[in-house]
Amino acid sequence: MEWRQQQQDVSATHDAEYAQHVAQHLTAQLGADPQDARAYFLRGNAYLDQRHFALARDDYTRALALAPDDPLAYNNRGIAYRGLGQPEQAMADYQQALMLDTRYRDASNNLGLVLSDLGKFEAAVRAYSQAIALDAADWHAYNNRGLALWALGRRDEAERDYAQVKALLGS
Repeated sequence: MEWRQQQQDVSATHDAEYAQHVAQHLTAQLGADPQDARAYFLRGNAYLDQRHFALARDDYTRALALAPDDPLAYNNRGIAYRGLGQPEQAMADYQQALMLDTRYRDASNNLGLVLSDLGKFEAAVRAYSQAIALDAADWHAYNNRGLALWALGRRDEAERDYAQVKALLGS
């Protein structure tokens, strides 16, 4: 096996083991204090990192029951719903995150992703444009908007977004 591949395999294994360790630690912490919204949120993040979307969704739901005004928990639960193939629930969570924090760039970008998943490319372009308005250095939003514009047949606009991605990444 090539050295670079070995490094990637070790790194991926390490990340997965670390996320599992974090989840175990937080499970113990929640045994001591089952009303700790932050611990549910953080364990949800660890589950999300392991692609355990149902467990992540459940923990974000518990966190939101304890702290219902947390836009990050709504955004992350939306990611879990998207991972579970439930785009309507994901969209509702991203929209709730944006209602709680209109300047939440990642929620705007994630809303664009789920709208693209649903083939709603005009709405996706608007969501990505909002993310760009909030952070003009967010290359992810430019790239994603370029994909949506391309799907709409707006090739010139898409190519401008791709050129912006290259400029932001310095390539």
